[in-house]
Amino acid sequence: MRTKIDIHFTVDATPAHVFEALAAVEMLPEWSSYQDARIATRDKNNRPTKIYVTADVHGSSDLQALEWHWTEDRVTWQIVDSARGIRGGGWFEVAESDGETQVWYHSELQTKIPLPGLLMKRTQQRWHETIVENFIEFAESYPEAETYGSYLDPVYTDQG
Repeated sequence: MRTKIDIHFTVDATPAHVFEALAAVEMLPEWSSYQDARIATRDKNNRPTKIYVTADVHGSSDLQALEWHWTEDRVTWQIVDSARGIRGGGWFEVAESDGETQVWYHSELQTKIPLPGLLMKRTQQRWHETIVENFIEFAESYPEAETYGSYLDPVYTDQG
């Protein structure tokens, strides 16, 4: 079953601060569906690029390997390995508009879990809405860092 979710939301923090919260991968279990998250590799700017997670998938665990890619306005993630055969990925796109930080959360997942289509779509929508609500709360309360700047550096190149 394939699902596609798009959610647009506002965070009461600067774009740099939102990226800082996203880069705190070890804290994914505090706001996402991941029960555990460990960084395997980082890029030259110390941002996570390969992450191992334990995902909660409809009440059971799935061990996954994720690859993350960073640009000045987007964090993209892709599931490159899954014990349960789940595939997909998504992104967080961050932009400042009229003094507010707008975020576009996109996720496309394909799973082999047998659920009726409408039930799966509704379940996934609620699940992702909860993730977004949790992320907003997490990002707005995440401590300020003094070393962030390089995440939004316009000369950044996405090379590890």
